[in-house]
Amino acid sequence: MEKVRLADRCPNCDKPILPADTVCWHCGYQLPKRATSAPPKQHVPGGASDPVGREQIVAPADYNWRALLIYGLLTLAILVSLWLIMRSLSLRPVLVSGSGFGSGGDWVTVTDADLRYTVSIPTEWQWIDLADGDQSELLSRVTARQTYVNRALRPLGEPAGDAETVGLAVGVRSLEEAEPQPFLLIARSEQLRGANPQVVLDTLDEASFQISEKAIGTRLAGQLQARFTVADPDNAYQCHHLFVTGEDKPGYLVAACAPWDRFGAMQRDLNDILDSFQLLEY
Repeated sequence: MEKVRLADRCPNCDKPILPADTVCWHCGYQLPKRATSAPPKQHVPGGASDPVGREQIVAPADYNWRALLIYGLLTLAILVSLWLIMRSLSLRPVLVSGSGFGSGGDWVTVTDADLRYTVSIPTEWQWIDLADGDQSELLSRVTARQTYVNRALRPLGEPAGDAETVGLAVGVRSLEEAEPQPFLLIARSEQLRGANPQVVLDTLDEASFQISEKAIGTRLAGQLQARFTVADPDNAYQCHHLFVTGEDKPGYLVAACAPWDRFGAMQRDLNDILDSFQLLEY
């Protein structure tokens, strides 16, 4: 620790005082004005720039521009990384969570590989996602056994003539089962892109099918939907149907079906499946 220099003395009481004092703190004497010492100069011995060894004031060292550049680039990289992370999070699809589904047992929520929609089904149901690689051969084998799958969308008539199956779930533990089984069919239609749900209800083929419970409503994500029920006694099947679309989105046709003799017992599960379906919003 540096010691305080007490070289000066008060001319009145001869007590030590500090160089910067103007009044003696011992006797209160007004001290005469004294010359202040100049700060010491740094000097460089004689050399090429000072051949005679005169004193020189040394200038402060220059900034380390290289270090500043590196720190600036690192800061920029961090800011860009944060921006990319925030942008990625903002582009993730928005899923609206709902309450539990079904009359019992465990359920699972599945999302297609293209992140276009999500739906909940009982865990024992077998799920086929047509967006996840080439599943056309598996779909053909399943529809060859579960023949009503290909008929499930016919009540929608010509407006849905281009409907393409994008997802299928069958209520069996093995897809090799040949007995008629409950199933969920999801199809996508470009012809029904942005269509009004009421228009879809007005174009149903009521001449060939027994159609009831037609309604317009919203579910989990507040998306406007057309709902209706189809009875097909000639083929011993009944289905709950859903149509939903969005602004500049294809129309999605969803059918939750069960054999005639099991439909009554499965109505709650079939309705819960449709209630859980939602298009993902970006």
